[in-house]
Amino acid sequence: MAGYVYLIRVGDLYRIGKTDNLDRKIRKLKPDELLTSIMTKEPATLEARLLRKYKSQRIPETGYLKLNKRQISECKKQFELKGNLPHTLDAEVSITLFASFLLFGANFLILNYLNIGFLRNISYSFGVASIPMMILFFTGSFGGYFSEDLSLFSLFTNRIKGFLLAIAMITIAFLMFKLNLVITI
Repeated sequence: MAGYVYLIRVGDLYRIGKTDNLDRKIRKLKPDELLTSIMTKEPATLEARLLRKYKSQRIPETGYLKLNKRQISECKKQFELKGNLPHTLDAEVSITLFASFLLFGANFLILNYLNIGFLRNISYSFGVASIPMMILFFTGSFGGYFSEDLSLFSLFTNRIKGFLLAIAMITIAFLMFKLNLVITI
């Protein structure tokens, strides 16, 4: 469900949170300043990633953070889509797919240099390219966030996507390998 993620200042402390009604939340918290906010389709995901990133600055037993100027600036960039944290779970799948393409390309070039044979080369490359998708399936993440920060079923669709893409890549690898065997016999 869409909502807002915000960064507020209360005295010399800061708070990162999420809400479906930003105006009501600001009136309730009465911060000294609303530094930034962003509307996103997955506010829990972005909030969890930001809180994880600044967990060492968190004041125990509170939702407040002690941030320095550099960290505040860095945090604001995350809200402006200029940061390095993916804002949605779909971005996690895209990042994993990109990693698969990179592994495929690197493996293909190395095996091509070793003169393994074209079909066998493609077969092995697809097999290696399925590794990031399997990681996504088993862990629910490819490193963009920690699954314990999110609700139980929010990772389900990513795991299914990772599983289906891994199965597709492994199937292609198997078929290419079998085709290579048939051609060489």
